[in-house]
Amino acid sequence: MFDNIGNPLTLSQEIELKIEEAIRLKKLEQGQKLPSEKDLCAMFGVSRTALREALRMLSARGLLSIKKGAGVYVNNYSSLHASKPMSLYLELQFDKDYMLHLVSVRQMLEPSIARLAARNRTDRDLLRLEKNLEAFVKKDQEAEQLAKYDVEFHMTIAEATGNPLIPLIMDPLYSMLPRIKELIVSRLKENKSTNASKYHQKIYDMLKKQDEEGVFKAMTDHLKIALKDTLNLIKIIETEDKQNTN
Repeated sequence: MFDNIGNPLTLSQEIELKIEEAIRLKKLEQGQKLPSEKDLCAMFGVSRTALREALRMLSARGLLSIKKGAGVYVNNYSSLHASKPMSLYLELQFDKDYMLHLVSVRQMLEPSIARLAARNRTDRDLLRLEKNLEAFVKKDQEAEQLAKYDVEFHMTIAEATGNPLIPLIMDPLYSMLPRIKELIVSRLKENKSTNASKYHQKIYDMLKKQDEEGVFKAMTDHLKIALKDTLNLIKIIETEDKQNTN
């Protein structure tokens, strides 16, 4: 009639949660060394096995750094630690629908991001974009390399906004771009890298002039082409799937 009342967490999971909470509440600061293994076992009233498993899990998540012979320290939790789980999730969900979802989100966000970048960009940002454009238009490049430059271009614009939350949000989304870009370059007959470089140049020109409305339109037009390319790619994939099933 009644469910068993108990704690579904293992000892190591309870320890993990308690240490994580201490970090969240700033009771343990970044760079701070944790008490010794012996002291922690006494505090929690657990065995070394349970404690070590909890520390290992916290280390895997990037919250702690275990330095052999030196002790355990609270990590400087970076944006990389935050974006990796989302990137992994999107990679696992990757399919035709998610390709379209990605373009849709980009259409909502990136024109406004470009507008803010036009307002706040620095000469250093422009230099980075110039180097990217030079590399992007080189002939006979593999799809993988073109995809790398494409992501770099858009991430540089996100960083040029001066708002650290924007690249943090966009990084997991951009992690999907290389797979899509490689498919577009390799599967569509028309060379789509030409289109991309043309629109990238327009976006750069507007950023350089700090033309907020101009760059908003240029990015909007660019992403219309991205949607068209993605739809054409999906048609090819669907046609091939039908042929393989027949």
